[in-house]
Amino acid sequence: MSLGQSAESPPGHVIEATIKALKDGNNGYTVPNGIIECREAVSRKIKSLYNADVSPERIFIMPGGKPTMHYAISFFGEDGVEIIYPDPGFPIYESMINYTGAKAVSYNLTSNKDFKFDANKILSLINEKTRLLILNNPHNPTGSFTEKTEIDKLAKGLLNFPNVAILSDEIYGRLIFEKKEFPIFLNYPDLYDRLIILDGWSKTYAMTGGALDGEYGQKN
Repeated sequence: MSLGQSAESPPGHVIEATIKALKDGNNGYTVPNGIIECREAVSRKIKSLYNADVSPERIFIMPGGKPTMHYAISFFGEDGVEIIYPDPGFPIYESMINYTGAKAVSYNLTSNKDFKFDANKILSLINEKTRLLILNNPHNPTGSFTEKTEIDKLAKGLLNFPNVAILSDEIYGRLIFEKKEFPIFLNYPDLYDRLIILDGWSKTYAMTGGALDGEYGQKN
C-alpha cells in the first residue's frame, strides 16, 4: 500500500503533445465540460476499448479525479440520506460524505477475501435512504481486482434499487497486470441513466502531477 503514483515517466508522445499545445497557445480557459475535440477523442477511445457508445455530450473533462468525487457526492449527499463506500478506500470518499451531512455507510474489504468486494454484502446495505453507491475497481490502496462474475452479480442486484446512483471509480482500470477482462460498468446498459464513471489518464500514463481525468455521466 502506497501513494497511487507510478515510478515510470509519461510516454514520449504525451510529453510532445503537451509541449506542442503550449507552443500553439492552448493555455487558456476552455468550456466548462472540456473542449469538444477531447471529448470526441474520449468517446472514440471508449468505443475501441470497451465497444460501448458514449456521446461526447455525456463526457466531462476534469482537472483530476477529486472534482468528480466532489460533484457526485455533493449532488446526492444531504441530511437524512446514506452513501455507501469501500473501507479501506480513498480517504476523500468518507470525508466528502461527512461534509455533505449524509451518513457514510462502509462495506468492509478484508484480507481473507483478498480485499475484493462482495456483491451480496453491498446489496444488503442498501435501504430506502441510500442515494449513492461508490465503487472502486481496481482498488486503491490495496491493489485488489474484483472479477466480472462478482460485478455481474452486483449489477443484476442493483436493478432492484432504481433510486440508487452509482459512482464507479475506475481510474486504475488500465493497470491490470494479469490477463483478465476489466468489467467496466458501461457493460451494463440498464444502469446507464444512474451511472457516473470516473476514469482518466493521470494513473495510466504516469502523469499525476498534471492530473487530467474524464467523467462519463448521466445526461441530466
